[in-house]
Amino acid sequence: MTQYEMAEKLSEKCNVTLEKARNTLEAGDWNMLTATHLLEQEQFRRMQELNEVASGCEGMAVQYAPEEEAADEIAPDAQAATTDEIASDAQAAESDEPARVESAKRRRSRKGLGRHIRKAVACGNRNRLVVRRGGETVLRLPLTVLVPLLLCAFWVCVPLLVIGLFAGCRYSFEGRELGRGDINSALDKAASAAEHMKKAVAEA
Repeated sequence: MTQYEMAEKLSEKCNVTLEKARNTLEAGDWNMLTATHLLEQEQFRRMQELNEVASGCEGMAVQYAPEEEAADEIAPDAQAATTDEIASDAQAAESDEPARVESAKRRRSRKGLGRHIRKAVACGNRNRLVVRRGGETVLRLPLTVLVPLLLCAFWVCVPLLVIGLFAGCRYSFEGRELGRGDINSALDKAASAAEHMKKAVAEA
């Protein structure tokens, strides 16, 4: 049940304006039972004030028609029935509260996961692995392609990258996140080490 529906139901049950029902729900932390109790207390205070005013006017003669007396006799029972209905509606709303909270948590979790996926894809598109050989660029591969390849064919891709080092290829990253000097410096050192190993094997 949404906040508007709760305010509308409380307004109908307690015979108050929609704005009054909403303010009372806000004061009661959107708990139907608490809001109903607050409205009943307010009505009780108003009845007390009316009784005090009536007691101050004891000299005035007030006559009631038989129909009005009958209505006064029925009114407490009707009010009690209405109070019971409100209480049962409030209990039903409270029983639905855990389900609403769990549903809201799931929605927030899905939204958070979606945001993380979008950020990861955007980062992968911004950053690329650059393969150079003999001073010329052979390949530019976005991380959104490289990472799935490594995950799906790790035992094929890694040996190919190592063979590329011994074949004179040099690797580097370009992009806002991975195009840093320390990462590219480490890749240059790996390429230099492979070159030295190749020369040592050739000399031997």
